[in-house]
Amino acid sequence: MTTEESTIHETKELDFLAKLLDDEDENIYSNVRERFISHGKNTADFLRKFLNDENFLIKKRANEILSAVNYDYTEKELVRIINSESRNFLEDAMLLIASTGYPAIDRNEYSKKLDEMASELNAAIASGLNANPGLSGRDKLSIINKYFFEEQGFKGNTENYYDADNSYLNRVIERKTGIQISLSVLYMLIARRLNLPVYGINLPGHFILKYSDSTEEFFIDPYNGGVIISMKEAAEFAGKAGLKAGEFENIQYLKNAGEKEIILRVMRNLDEVFRKENDSAKSTQIEMLMKKFG
Repeated sequence: MTTEESTIHETKELDFLAKLLDDEDENIYSNVRERFISHGKNTADFLRKFLNDENFLIKKRANEILSAVNYDYTEKELVRIINSESRNFLEDAMLLIASTGYPAIDRNEYSKKLDEMASELNAAIASGLNANPGLSGRDKLSIINKYFFEEQGFKGNTENYYDADNSYLNRVIERKTGIQISLSVLYMLIARRLNLPVYGINLPGHFILKYSDSTEEFFIDPYNGGVIISMKEAAEFAGKAGLKAGEFENIQYLKNAGEKEIILRVMRNLDEVFRKENDSAKSTQIEMLMKKFG
């Protein structure tokens, strides 16, 4: 068979497989998926036109197959990001994780969206400083919260917590909803652009933020509308629970979370979602990526 004949044969098979993308028989879809994957890069090029198909099932499956085809690239890119020690590690890793669910996304586009939000907030804070040169850290957080939760409408997804989209940064930005860690990371990435000292706090079963400068420390809970609690208020609450001041300050869970630790928690959340959905292929992929952290 000549190269031209081979190409024609492959194109015909891909066209035939595309007609079966929305077949409700899972066994048929499983076979279709494996045939698509066997064509590698040609499948990736072919399926891109189905990524925004009006048929939700076709769109979902095209994304899923493309994700499997792109796994090798994702793995190599994650290793590169881990080894780069870049100050953009958290953002780069979050957007790479998003691309496992949405292979066609333009990661630069979402970085620009973060830039735009930070620019709008920078103007709001500058206006606040003009009105009150003594603007405190808490005042700045209040400005961020008003913009983030009231004007932009970001909120915790309490209706469908175990939805993979809650962990994909592109979908959190688009839908304005997410879970504790994804909303916190989004908040943190914007705060970082504003040079504000905001860090992640990896609590058991929850994830919050801490603002900490030379004079003030606050906890922030983006999942619950950005509730701000001073360190003093938190210590008083802990005291009522029987903890002494020194014991509270030394609680390991209140230490700033490392960025790799944050990314691993995002991945573990996704793994849990895929397991609940009995999606062993995606679960296996995310677990293999987690191993790259050593």
